[in-house]
Amino acid sequence: MKQSWPAYTIVASVFLMLISGSLLTTGMFMDGLIYGNVADNMASGVCTFWHPTHSPSLHADFYEHPPLAMGLLAVFYKIFGTHIWVTRLFTMVTTVLTAWLTVRLWHRMGYDRRTGWLPLLLWVLIPAMSRNAHDNMLECTMVIFVLAAVLSLLPREGGKRLLHLALGGVFLFLAFLCKGFTGLYPFALPMIVWAVDWAMGQHTHVGRALLRALSDTLMAVGTFALCFAATGLLFPEAVTYFETYLSNQVLGNLDTPIVDNRWTIVKKFFEQTIILWALAIVVVGVVKAKSRKRVSRADRRVFWICFLLVLSGVLPIAISLKQRGFYILTVYPILVVGIGAIMQEPLTRWTSTESKKRRNTLIAVAVLAAMGAVALNAVSCGKPGRDVALQEDMRTIAPLLEEGEQVGIPPAMSQEWSLYAYYYREKHIDLKTTDLAHIQQPLPQHLLTDGSVDIPADLYAETPLPTQQYKLYVLKK
Repeated sequence: MKQSWPAYTIVASVFLMLISGSLLTTGMFMDGLIYGNVADNMASGVCTFWHPTHSPSLHADFYEHPPLAMGLLAVFYKIFGTHIWVTRLFTMVTTVLTAWLTVRLWHRMGYDRRTGWLPLLLWVLIPAMSRNAHDNMLECTMVIFVLAAVLSLLPREGGKRLLHLALGGVFLFLAFLCKGFTGLYPFALPMIVWAVDWAMGQHTHVGRALLRALSDTLMAVGTFALCFAATGLLFPEAVTYFETYLSNQVLGNLDTPIVDNRWTIVKKFFEQTIILWALAIVVVGVVKAKSRKRVSRADRRVFWICFLLVLSGVLPIAISLKQRGFYILTVYPILVVGIGAIMQEPLTRWTSTESKKRRNTLIAVAVLAAMGAVALNAVSCGKPGRDVALQEDMRTIAPLLEEGEQVGIPPAMSQEWSLYAYYYREKHIDLKTTDLAHIQQPLPQHLLTDGSVDIPADLYAETPLPTQQYKLYVLKK
């Protein structure tokens, strides 16, 4: 590893450069904001692990997703305090763990750890990684358990085989506790390995190998089921949680029309990974043209195992019309191991060539890249990053509000979820829809608007503030 540190440093620096516009800013994607607020409530005792809540007016009972990822973030808040920088720290820890497990998977597939920079480079080149890795997405925690499960479920010999299969089931249960069913596709791994080996003629006893793959799968599934049963017995409130989650979030949203076509997720997958396929075609094509050598049988085996496992994580999402590109974030570390396998021979041969001049060049590039990454992130540190007007206005308005105050908003703003989340993160302010056309007492002390509706002058007086978009009104005595 000592010889490969320049390559690893370059990859890490490229990643930090790609996310420099967001990593140290205060803005965050709406989902990540909400998850952070739920974790804050867990850490402060406002809610419990099995009965999470966001705010009285938005997700008073948060059964949108299983609670483990938010619970782990709550632990960070308990230790380091509740702050945006602690949220960023948590997401960076999950990213580092994912990178480490990706290199572990690379090594488990038969490749030298010193060349682990290759799958990591491919990983950071996927646009979804630089867009979502810092936004506190549940998938960024779930992928840790998915990769751990893949490492456990890969075929192995010896006395610890059953232990690893059981661990695979445990890890997949933990993955489920982060984001539900989208993390369970590694259950298919034993059968995928068997199918690839059968197609490549590597089984001496096909039937025996099939029975072993089936038994491995059943062992993992059985452990997963035992974890579920044990959780229900130990924590009766978990049963209520999962019943509500399954009925409302899973079954109730199968036909939620976020996309028009069920195969949109497959399109998004190839859009995100097209640069990887292009690089693979170029590298493999050059090798074949120069040496007339095919990609080795072992490398092709790794590619097909990884690619089929990735498809098992992507295709089932087509069942539902509720699809987002980040639902498949967990498949990318597996994909880059597969694509890296068919690219590694010529690339690692070039980078491993003993040349003092080449090594000095790599070291210089690594140092300059690291300095550039630090500088770019320093420039954006503390800036809003996204939702600029919303955040800057909030910094002006929030000091006039009490911690935990309930502030009214007109019905026209009732769908501005980021507004709810930012104000709750700032001072636990609960934004409540207040219809002034049908007044219900008591009216909130303050009213927040975006200027799109008329406010009755006999009820509220505008507070003169140098804001860009939002206005604050105070109830007249």
